Amino acid sequence: MADHPTDTLELSFIFETDNNHDFYSSQTDEDFMNMEFKKDYDIEQLNRLEQMSKEMLLHEYVLMEKKNETLEAKLEDVKVVEEVNEEKGGDPENRKASIEEDLSEKIVSFRQEMESLFTENKRLTDENAQMKKRINPNSCSSSSSDNPSSSSSSSSSSSSSSSEEECNDNE
Repeated sequence: MADHPTDTLELSFIFETDNNHDFYSSQTDEDFMNMEFKKDYDIEQLNRLEQMSKEMLLHEYVLMEKKNETLEAKLEDVKVVEEVNEEKGGDPENRKASIEEDLSEKIVSFRQEMESLFTENKRLTDENAQMKKRINPNSCSSSSSDNPSSSSSSSSSSSSSSSEEECNDNE
């Protein structure tokens, strides 16, 4: 019986060794399965490409080029962001301040763009009403004919804007 405690110790040591072996074995099995999957996937991909017509291959190539360009653009954006973060010291507070500055700049830019688009929309609405009036001075109905000889102007008289409002109210 004196040998019994050492046998238990040996068994526990063997058990621990077997568990480690199984762990590494499962990792190598996983690696093996991944390599087999990749090999099978590549073979199937080649078979699929071989069965395609030239037109389909060209289409596939164009799609791959677009994906590649998109990924390259994303990579470039990530590199720029990383460079900016490195320049600012990488401090979380600095990054937060940088992001807030960028957002506020974008908001100001978008607001200015919205204002300019609103102004341009108003100007084009006025021009459209003036052209409608020139084309058909007796009615406010819209016409689909284009008049290439008419010139556009950005200012409108008060009488044309009041008649434009009447036309817009009637429509």
